[in-house]
Amino acid sequence: MNRTPPVEVRRELRREVEFGCPADECGNPYLEWHHFDPPWSVREHHDPAGMVALCGEHHKKADAGAYTPEQLRAFKNNRAALVGGRFDWMRNSLLVVVGGNFYFETPIAVQFRQQPVVWLNRDDEGYLLLNLNMLTTAREPRAAMQDNFWLASGAPADLDCPPSGKRLKVSYDNGDRLGIEFLALDGANEVDIRYPGVQAMGWGLSFPITAVEVQMKVGGTDVEFGPRSTKLGGLQMTNCFMSHCGTGVVFG
Repeated sequence: MNRTPPVEVRRELRREVEFGCPADECGNPYLEWHHFDPPWSVREHHDPAGMVALCGEHHKKADAGAYTPEQLRAFKNNRAALVGGRFDWMRNSLLVVVGGNFYFETPIAVQFRQQPVVWLNRDDEGYLLLNLNMLTTAREPRAAMQDNFWLASGAPADLDCPPSGKRLKVSYDNGDRLGIEFLALDGANEVDIRYPGVQAMGWGLSFPITAVEVQMKVGGTDVEFGPRSTKLGGLQMTNCFMSHCGTGVVFG
């Protein structure tokens, strides 16, 4: 049996904990699944009654025996860590920022040929859900995520993913790296301060919005999306604004 649960099981686990890791003082929205009743090593199953959604940090602690089955069952109903309104920024209109270029209400931020690399969906409550399929020239696993659930991470040199869910950075020894940051912006003036020279007032947007900044480098290639410009071979782009495109940066 494949250890990855079916989509409907992941959705049920996520709904149980109301979007974030249920461990005390956590709430991280990027989740993994933990089998505890019985453990996967005892019986391979995808019974949501014996599973709980946890962030990567607390999943490792659970695997090490830090929690009893009773504590894990309690986690399935522990919503105290999620303060009301904490993740409301994930319900705002979407402004994808890739290498200094701006894409309003454009769910696919980066696409390689026909394959999305970074994209966002929304759940039934309107929350943004992050998806990754990180590119590499190395023959090793890289970060992959589906609707806020980690599918793989490989062996990163560094992984930064705080409980707020507003930042995700992962890098590898061969130079592969990916950075994603969510920013709540309440007006065009805040956009102009964050991105000097763009003159967002002329974009005609309604605020607040959530900007999702994407930075990416494929090690050993000339593909790089930096904080203020996009580089694809000899092509360099910056300060372009497009709306409802479906897809932002496409290459390959």
